[in-house]
Amino acid sequence: MRHLKIENLKKEIESFKVDEENSYLNSYQEFIQYFRKTPKIEKHHLIISSHFIYGWMPTILKLKLNNLEEVLQILNKAKTDKILNSKELEKLRISINNSLVGSSKLLHFINPEIYPIWDSKILKYWSGNKTSYGIQKPENYLEFTNQVNETVQHKEFPEIHNKINELLKYDVSSVRALELLIFQSYK
Repeated sequence: MRHLKIENLKKEIESFKVDEENSYLNSYQEFIQYFRKTPKIEKHHLIISSHFIYGWMPTILKLKLNNLEEVLQILNKAKTDKILNSKELEKLRISINNSLVGSSKLLHFINPEIYPIWDSKILKYWSGNKTSYGIQKPENYLEFTNQVNETVQHKEFPEIHNKINELLKYDVSSVRALELLIFQSYK
């Protein structure tokens, strides 16, 4: 897998653009605020948030609630700054449309300081491959998450983070700044 290099990211920021009409960017803050106001995730929050996350996806949500208590426990663990393990990610994936992409978006909105959004563009940029092979593997998402969290600790990353916040005209977490930069940099 590809490693995130600060030198490459500093080059990528030069072509970073913000479309102020982009509904994803405009709805982002609302999704973050929803979870900031939610002290504990319950069934209601899971259902509502899963549906608003799927407003960002080209598929219809199929939410499986047969292991609801376990899923809620996992989501509340993610809210407390704990990194989930592969088994927990797999349980979320199966429950939320059988999609690690959808699960990562939900995790990101629950805890944007730790969990990046994961999708095919992100995977392709990160892996250097032209296919989406491995998109559903929790181990890949965990490795990417760990690399993102290490990269945002680099002494030069605050410059990139500040530039993205300036261009967006609102503040995002360092994890979101990096993930958004990667998303927009994939060609």
